[in-house]
Amino acid sequence: MTLVRRPIPITDLVSMRDAMERLFDDRLFRPFWVGERDTTPALDLFTTAEAVIAKVALPGVKPEDVDITVTDDLVTITGTFEAETEMTEAGFVHKELSRGAFTRSFAIPTAGDTEAARATFKDGLLTLTLPKTEEVKPKHIRVEPTEGV
Repeated sequence: MTLVRRPIPITDLVSMRDAMERLFDDRLFRPFWVGERDTTPALDLFTTAEAVIAKVALPGVKPEDVDITVTDDLVTITGTFEAETEMTEAGFVHKELSRGAFTRSFAIPTAGDTEAARATFKDGLLTLTLPKTEEVKPKHIRVEPTEGV
């Protein structure tokens, strides 16, 4: 007696999804220079009622090595991570810290007052605060009761 296995489409889809995830997690598709040339700093971008705030992780970067350009709807942050010159390549077992020049650009979700923008730098964290323009700030309207209705 011969047993015939009937394919179950749902399990085939799940296994195909797993196969695709494994394929793209494979070292073959990740660049060998990750960490050395991947110098895009991490970014948190959020809004408050008053401003758009960006926090960018720049460990080891000096504030004077950072340049920020703000246009109507785009912020570009450029700078340089310092390269360690004391260690030779042969001494590394694992290397992930970013080195060299970096650029990070992101769109501003709402209109901001570029003239009033300010940037602070503390403990390797750049905080860019871009106040919202008056026309995009939320306006509170008080509801007044009507009499006699």
